[in-house]
Amino acid sequence: MFQAFSILTEARDEDARKRQSLLKFYSDTEKCLQKVDDKFIDLLEKNVVNIHDKKKHHRAQLERKEYFLLVAGK
Repeated sequence: MFQAFSILTEARDEDARKRQSLLKFYSDTEKCLQKVDDKFIDLLEKNVVNIHDKKKHHRAQLERKEYFLLVAGK
């Protein structure tokens, strides 16, 4: 039982590290997009519909604190 708990804790911690890494990437991307030319933004928005909404949605998903756990056994 302790080993299973340890594995779950490790998985949760790894997930948190990955989420933080992705959130930093989103922040860096937002800073970069603020500096680029409007023509580039227009082109980007033509190819990625609703880019700002998608960015907000994905960021909110990464910031969520609740975890869903599926455990399977014999």
